[in-house]
Amino acid sequence: KVIAKEEEQFNKTIDQGLSILSDMVAETEKKGEKTLDGQNAFKLYDTYGFPLDLTKEILEEKGMSVDEKGFKEAMEIQRKTAREAREVTNYMGADVTVYESIDPGITTEFVGYDNLSYESEVSVLATDTELVDALSDGERGTIFVEKTPFYATSGGQEADKGIIRTADGEFIVEDVVKLMGGKFGHIGHVSKGMIKVGDKAALEVDTDNRMLSANNHSATHLLHKALRMVLGNHVEQAGSSVNADRLRFDFTHFSALTEEELKKVEAIVNEQIMNCLNVKVQNMPIEEAKKTGAAALFGEKYGSIVRVVSMGDFSIEFCGGTHVANTGVITAFKILSETGVAAGVRRIEALTSKGLLKYYDELEEKLHEAAKLLKAAPDKLTDKISHLQAENKALHSEVESLKSKLAQDAMGDVMDQVVEVKGIKLLATKVEDVDMNGLRDLGDQLKKKLGEGIIVIASATDGKVSLMATATKGAIDKGAHAGNLIKAIAGLVGGGGGGRPNMAQAGGKNPAGMDEAIAKAAEVLEGQLA
Repeated sequence: KVIAKEEEQFNKTIDQGLSILSDMVAETEKKGEKTLDGQNAFKLYDTYGFPLDLTKEILEEKGMSVDEKGFKEAMEIQRKTAREAREVTNYMGADVTVYESIDPGITTEFVGYDNLSYESEVSVLATDTELVDALSDGERGTIFVEKTPFYATSGGQEADKGIIRTADGEFIVEDVVKLMGGKFGHIGHVSKGMIKVGDKAALEVDTDNRMLSANNHSATHLLHKALRMVLGNHVEQAGSSVNADRLRFDFTHFSALTEEELKKVEAIVNEQIMNCLNVKVQNMPIEEAKKTGAAALFGEKYGSIVRVVSMGDFSIEFCGGTHVANTGVITAFKILSETGVAAGVRRIEALTSKGLLKYYDELEEKLHEAAKLLKAAPDKLTDKISHLQAENKALHSEVESLKSKLAQDAMGDVMDQVVEVKGIKLLATKVEDVDMNGLRDLGDQLKKKLGEGIIVIASATDGKVSLMATATKGAIDKGAHAGNLIKAIAGLVGGGGGGRPNMAQAGGKNPAGMDEAIAKAAEVLEGQLA
């Protein structure tokens, strides 16, 4: 299935590319040229994934060529643009170039796997635009220290939050970035006093935020394994995003998950949470780690020593993130949504622990609000809704019946509007404010009065026109066709429609055209009976 899906996607890409190339060739020939512009060839390659070799091959068959030099120039321009974009990438407003001016010899040691608070020394301070010796009260900036317990954003897990205190000031940490050379930049603002280079600093991670992020990160490992168990071993992690509030997990799969598959996955994850599996973390040589069967992120580059996280005998993965010590801490797991994000890639969003409790609290509140509005106990809501739906349906039917009766009363005796067209009786008329169901009922009643013949009725409600035609068997045998008649007059009311020989309908947006449409019915019927 996976291979078939990939082939299907590739064929779609080729078909789309061929269509675009065909247009480009026609445009080139119109100019009297035999060489496809390099910019266009690159657009085919970059935007539509159409290989240059295939473009050349197709053009050769047509006695044409491609401007390869122009293609390479277009590619180089794109690479240059990408490089420039990377150079101005910012972290909370600070240009990377500011960080690049830091002494390459300065590094940060991460001690946060075993510590949530730590004492270190401020080695570098930076604002958005320059390195500085101090940051004052209210000023935004980045702090670099020698050792930190703060986890930096990486591997899909968002950074820790917390506070850095010195003798003279306090700094609120909003984000942490990991830079080249092993530097950890703590981004935020001074909330009190002043922070200076060389200050002794007490770094304190927000423990609740760390714990909730760890809950969600560990849950992604359980989810990954559960997906492989339910869907198959072709499932690979394609990305993730984890923070204190929720988790998002992208994975390879060829179709949307069924309700049953989602329930199975959710049940497996919750079972492993209730099993209270011990979580073990080991650093080991990568070759040794591979022998354990640990799952690795496809395309990720790993060093010679890797960190392996195992949850009982259930899950084992390469991972540098923070995790719970025991899966029981996660409390519970709930899938909120499963969607497609790209060809062959699905996404699950889910909640655990505190975030899930908050979700259920809000859900319960809405449930009680709905119960109050409907004057029913929460556990009887579905019964109440079913009863109201049935009641609404019955009332709607009654309203339509009354409308039909009122329409008949308003029309009075319409039989004096009947005309004969080549021996076939035709009643073409209009009524006010009757919907399509009402028109059909009215048509059935009028047909009983008319006997053999054809009936055409028009009505307008809230600026929308409904047209209905019904024909008896005798009229049809002589050539009458309700569907073709409606199709012929629907344009006069700004719409379209059609149907079978015995019954047809149409909608429109031009009530002003109803009289003309009704008048034309006789002309159309006459043409049918010719």
